[in-house]
Amino acid sequence: MSPLSAIETEQVRDLRARLNRVPKGPAGDKSVGPLSKGFFDVAARVGLPAPPADAPPPSPEAALAAATEADMAGLAALVVRLAAFRAASPEKWRAYFDAGVLQAILTRRLVLGGKERI
Repeated sequence: MSPLSAIETEQVRDLRARLNRVPKGPAGDKSVGPLSKGFFDVAARVGLPAPPADAPPPSPEAALAAATEADMAGLAALVVRLAAFRAASPEKWRAYFDAGVLQAILTRRLVLGGKERI
């Protein structure tokens, strides 16, 4: 498990809180793009890089479930797949955003970094 610095911990928690405040549906459309980019930026800073990947991510529900149990390698792989999917299918990205997949990944990273308990 990779430890997180105090700054990294605060960045992850702040982004997770921002993601939780985005309204579902059309009301939150303007926030999805910038917060998605912010997610991938923060993910890279905390050891979850997002290079291109060929495999599409699982469904939003399956991705959410996978994020809650993943180790660092599993989280990194999920982030890679999500980044590729977002680039290839931006019209379908909102389902992952609304399902809470990004928050689940950030929470799991905090758990793996020893900053939160589940």
